[in-house]
Amino acid sequence: MVLCTAILLASGGFTSSRAGADPGSTPVRYSGGPYVALGDSRASGSFFTPTPGYFGGCKRSALNYPTVVAALTLPRRFIDISCSGALAEHLYRVGQQTSGGYKPPQVWSVPSDAQVVTVSIGGNDMAWGRIVGPCGTSPFGDRHCRSNRGLAQLAVNRIAVMENAVTPALAAIRRKAPHAQIIVVGIGGFMGSHGCWPLVPISDPDVRWLHGVFDRANRALARATAKIDGQFVDVNRASAGHDPCGLTSWYESSLSNRIAYPYHLNKAGSIGVATLVNGAIRR
Repeated sequence: MVLCTAILLASGGFTSSRAGADPGSTPVRYSGGPYVALGDSRASGSFFTPTPGYFGGCKRSALNYPTVVAALTLPRRFIDISCSGALAEHLYRVGQQTSGGYKPPQVWSVPSDAQVVTVSIGGNDMAWGRIVGPCGTSPFGDRHCRSNRGLAQLAVNRIAVMENAVTPALAAIRRKAPHAQIIVVGIGGFMGSHGCWPLVPISDPDVRWLHGVFDRANRALARATAKIDGQFVDVNRASAGHDPCGLTSWYESSLSNRIAYPYHLNKAGSIGVATLVNGAIRR
């Protein structure tokens, strides 16, 4: 796993930039200080575990990728405030209403001396299900999403909405934790190079088109990350070969309704993403 991760990272699994960063907010090298996990269902895990974090409304699983990152990094303090269903605004501007009650803005739980903050956000702002959903088809069918101009425009619009929502959210995190390494985990990875009915009931050409949509979404997230001197982990690229059609999948299929949400990280994916994040932390 470590060797595989090293290859992925060398090929561009994560990027870093100081473009536009506040010179007074230089991230420090990790030395065991506080680690905080923020974000939506990709961070919370959303696969069933009998934990307070799961039943408290956020579906925060015991083996989500932040928990694995904490096991790898051994911080003196670990705070996981990720919550399924979160929008970018729930990170800093407004609280989130969940089945377990009101959750205050996630950034409130970030200490000013945090050394590492991981963030998985933007998927709900992008509303990627509205783009993927129409592409589902019967065996050997083809919905031709790749040539649907309306769907293509929807993808462009939703990616813009996501970038505009995530950018101020990341800026708020940077203000709260000026010296933290902020690591943003990208979106996608569950669309590979082909479909496999019924697990991924989408034609091969449409799967490849959707993969490209998530590539564009990740470029948008990477731009937002660069503005706050963060590091970006591109899971859409790093998950190559681990889509639900493969034997070593990091993601649940479209049929999943018990282990995790459809097209969300499973336990193997949590370990894989955590290893990528661990490799991105500067020590």
